[in-house]
Amino acid sequence: MNSDPAGSTKEAMTNSEDTERHGQSVTAALAEFVTSFDLRSVDPAVVAAAKVLILDGLGCLIAGATHPVAGILLRYADEIGGRGACTLLRRSDRTNAPLAAFVHGAMLHVNDYEPQGAVPMHGTSNLLPPALAVAEQNGGEGSDLLAAIIVGWEVQSRLRRSGPQDLGGFHPPGMFGPFGAAAAAGRMLGLSSEQVRMAFGIAASRTGGLFANNGTMVKSTHPGNAGRMGTEAALLARLGFISNPDIIEAPRGFASTVFKGDFHPEKVLDGLADARLLADPGFTIKRFPAEVYMQRILEACVSVKQKAHLSPADVDHLEIELSHVRPDLSRPSPKSGLDGKFSYEYCAAVALAEDRVGLRSFTDEVRFSPTVEDMLGRVKAVGNEAIPRGLHDTWVVARAYLRDGSVVEEKCKEFRGSPANPMSREERLAKFSDCTADAWSEAQQATAIESVEQLEQPGRLERVFGLLRAVP
Repeated sequence: MNSDPAGSTKEAMTNSEDTERHGQSVTAALAEFVTSFDLRSVDPAVVAAAKVLILDGLGCLIAGATHPVAGILLRYADEIGGRGACTLLRRSDRTNAPLAAFVHGAMLHVNDYEPQGAVPMHGTSNLLPPALAVAEQNGGEGSDLLAAIIVGWEVQSRLRRSGPQDLGGFHPPGMFGPFGAAAAAGRMLGLSSEQVRMAFGIAASRTGGLFANNGTMVKSTHPGNAGRMGTEAALLARLGFISNPDIIEAPRGFASTVFKGDFHPEKVLDGLADARLLADPGFTIKRFPAEVYMQRILEACVSVKQKAHLSPADVDHLEIELSHVRPDLSRPSPKSGLDGKFSYEYCAAVALAEDRVGLRSFTDEVRFSPTVEDMLGRVKAVGNEAIPRGLHDTWVVARAYLRDGSVVEEKCKEFRGSPANPMSREERLAKFSDCTADAWSEAQQATAIESVEQLEQPGRLERVFGLLRAVP
């Protein structure tokens, strides 16, 4: 933090001057984009990608509805009430849009199974629940939902990439998600560009979320709260609530405060009208329900196990080699299955100990099972400076030292589901089926898939709402 008010103001003025050189307010440009976006003119690949995002998001939402976190949040929703027109999973009563966005956002995110942006941040849990809630409350068709998801993704992704990637202790969904949610909700509400600017100004003061809560129940509320705050911002703006109309570039505004003067407006504005980020660079569909930096570890360890047909008893110890060992992700003894989603050691151990790595693998039952406990003590993460850092250009090596003296290793760089190694439609649908099997019959799953893949057609969104209302 800059403790010098004059220095802080100087940085903010620099941001403002940079913006002026690009000819317009970033806040105004984003608001105009939200309101003027035409789904009919966008690249069909972007629309197809949005459908993939929505379907995977629905699967993750259904899977999260039975998590212990969901149970607590549903009881919380019961306690505070909230009359409205919006469905709340596993409840017969309806609620209001902000509360539905909050609870469903946390449900969607809690398993850490949702899509991950190419610029690291979760984007579905703070976009899909608000857009669905506002659509159900105010009316809307599937084409409206698609447009809301696309503009919301563009807004939050462009802001995310416009400054330093290291945000210190801030968790990206909590910092950029409120803007994306405000864009999506504002689009669904049919706000004017000036109203969207007001919604952005409101949402900017609702940002937050700390990495220190990763591995706890609180993490799931970061995108949930972003969705709630963005929805509320849009609703308030519709009623005439006033905020700073240039909140992103204003002195002591969002960019100045969060990016400390290192703000690049061109990364927000360049190519904005094309709205291509969902397709290029795209996003990750997770193969495993764990933090994105664990995907390579899990895939490498599963590959080692399958390659040598290993059981835990065959392994003397297991070494995970990566670019550097992050202290927040090296957790040799995670406190829970949920905490294990952010543990190098646990993900490696569970990949060796379990026949299949899935949602059950990150329950407390598996975390504290004798097999996993034993395997955890034989896993070590080591850094190698020769391996590049980052999300996309790095790799992981899993090296199993066996009791017979031999060594088996596998390297994973482009993990399955990443933009460079995308899942097939069949693989994506298998994940969706696995996520929804306890809630929907095969016929209901097929209806959901068809409805999303034909979302532009009238009535398809109402089919989706019908299925969500039927979740037991």
